[in-house]
Amino acid sequence: MYPTASAAVQLTMDGEVCKDAAIALGCVGLTAIKAKDAEAALRGQRLTGKTIAAAVEAARAAAEPQSDMRGSADYKRTLVGALLKRAIDIAIRRARGETVEAGHIYA
Repeated sequence: MYPTASAAVQLTMDGEVCKDAAIALGCVGLTAIKAKDAEAALRGQRLTGKTIAAAVEAARAAAEPQSDMRGSADYKRTLVGALLKRAIDIAIRRARGETVEAGHIYA
């Protein structure tokens, strides 16, 4: 089984402020995509709903998915945004020291 889209996030936090962010997107381009504008949207910011939404939109803009049997390009762009939001939420919790189980989502 191959994923339709994937997102990975690593955050370094200083209290409520994101000191550094690394974001990678998979299966939404010919190769993995380092979402630099999405990272920049988080770096140096308090991670609020607004800043997370800005990062999600930047990641969706960076995605270059191709339509195939797993879904249309629009579907994959929407999916990668939802997966990124989930990955950011998990990364924030882990940066706070929580143990968060996360796995694959099959839809």
